[in-house]
Amino acid sequence: MNIFAIESSSKKCSIAIHSNNGVHESFDGIDNDSATSLPIMTEKILTTLSLEFSDLDAIAISMGPGSFTGLRVGLSYAKGLSLALDIPIIPISTFDLLLIPNIKHIEDEVISVLIHSHGTTVYQSRYIFKNKTYVLETDPSSISINNISHENNGTIMYCGPEHLLNSINELSSKVHIVIPSVSDVVDIGVKNFDLLKTKSINNLVPNYVGSFNTSK
Repeated sequence: MNIFAIESSSKKCSIAIHSNNGVHESFDGIDNDSATSLPIMTEKILTTLSLEFSDLDAIAISMGPGSFTGLRVGLSYAKGLSLALDIPIIPISTFDLLLIPNIKHIEDEVISVLIHSHGTTVYQSRYIFKNKTYVLETDPSSISINNISHENNGTIMYCGPEHLLNSINELSSKVHIVIPSVSDVVDIGVKNFDLLKTKSINNLVPNYVGSFNTSK
């Protein structure tokens, strides 16, 4: 099983491949503003692993929320490969991408995942511990840090700039700084492929969560 992974929810895009023999190769820091970079880096990583495009079995990709341009470029490329190679896409929420790899370090009953959007606005998703696992408490939302309640935030996983940390630290005494990783896209993608959690390209769009409003 060869899983091609794309992480483009942050300012830089990263790609990786999990090959049949378990080799995990990645290229990090591709400019999200250039749609021409992805095909070039994909050919390089395939050459490194002595693979062809036809050897790929599925594409795992972070679906957002995150960088508007990065998500659009990444998913457009993934859709093109999916259509050309007739292989499925494994969509992964960026919230899950930040939560799942770090969840073993958390003991609180509540986890709040915050992803910076713009200004003081963040994308927020809250999880509660129920039936021996964490489940989504409410639908993800876009909200100003200033409007987040200071009560019962549990552990906060924060992905964003350092200059907002003081405000984030006021919301909880337990703040973990996390970043999306293409290696985690691979790991979750392999698991979800085994569980048949794949999607066709029909109606597959990035998860922008809320509309972009520069006045906030």
